[in-house]
Amino acid sequence: MKLTNYHTHCYMDDGSRPIEEYVTWAIEHNFDALGFSCHTPVPYEDDWHLAQHDLQKYFDEIKRLKKEYVHDVELYTGLELDYADDRKELLGSEFQDRVDYVIASVHMFRDADGEGYLSFDGPETELQMLLDRNFENDGRRMAEAYYHCLCEMMDRHTFDILGHIDLIKKRNRHNRFFDQTQGWYRDAALQALEAAARNHVRLEVNTGGIARGAIDEPYPAVWMLKHCKELGIRLVLSADAHRPQDLMCAFDTTLSHIRDAGYRELDVLYGGKWIPTDI
Repeated sequence: MKLTNYHTHCYMDDGSRPIEEYVTWAIEHNFDALGFSCHTPVPYEDDWHLAQHDLQKYFDEIKRLKKEYVHDVELYTGLELDYADDRKELLGSEFQDRVDYVIASVHMFRDADGEGYLSFDGPETELQMLLDRNFENDGRRMAEAYYHCLCEMMDRHTFDILGHIDLIKKRNRHNRFFDQTQGWYRDAALQALEAAARNHVRLEVNTGGIARGAIDEPYPAVWMLKHCKELGIRLVLSADAHRPQDLMCAFDTTLSHIRDAGYRELDVLYGGKWIPTDI
C-alpha cells in the first residue's frame, strides 16, 4: 500500500514544528504522499487557527517544498475547515479554490453566554465551561448536538474528507461526561454515518487521539468501522499529526481494525487524484 497522510498541523496553527521537518521525516520513513491541513483562518482570534496574515506564507512554504522535494515525495496543500453551528457555515470555505483538498470538522460550539466559540476537544476547563453554559452540564445533550452538527454540515457542504467523526469522545475517557455504550449515543453516531453515506462523504480513520494520549482507539471507534463498510463509506487513513514523529502513529494496529471491518482498500490522493489503493 502507499504510505500517506493528509491531516498534518505545523507550528503555524496548533502543531509544533516547521513544515520542512515533517517533510524530511516523511521522506526518511518512505512516505509516498504528505498533505498539510492547518486549521483555517477564522474571523476572530484564538491560539489554534492559522492567522490570516500567515496564510500566504503557509501556501508559499508548501509550494517551495513541493519543488525542492519533487523527486522524493508528493506534497499537497490543504486546510481543515471548521463548521460554525450558529452560522451554518464552513469557516474558511472562501479558500477552498486555493488548496488541493479540504478536511471539514466540528470542534466547537458558539458560546451561549459570551463571545466566540468554545471547543470540546481542547482544555478540560473549556469543555466544562461549554457544558455549563450551553448544555446545563448535560453530556448527552452535548454529544447529540455534536452529531446533529455533523449531519447538518454534510447535508449543506461539499468537501474532501470528514475529520474525526467521533471527536466528541476525546475528553470522555471512562465515560466521564456521557456513556458511549448507551443506545442513544450509538444511534446518534449512526445517524452521522448515514449522513456520510447519503452524501458520498470520504471519512478519515484518524489516530491523532492516540498520539496525544487522550484515547486508546482511532476515530471512528472500532465498532463504527463495520457500519462504515456496510454503508459503503470510503475511508482514508490519517495521523492528525501535530509532531513529525506522529505521522504514522498506530497505523499498523489501525489498519488491522480496518481490515477486520472488511475493507481491502483505502483512498489516497496521489498523482493529483483520489484513487482507491489496496491495503
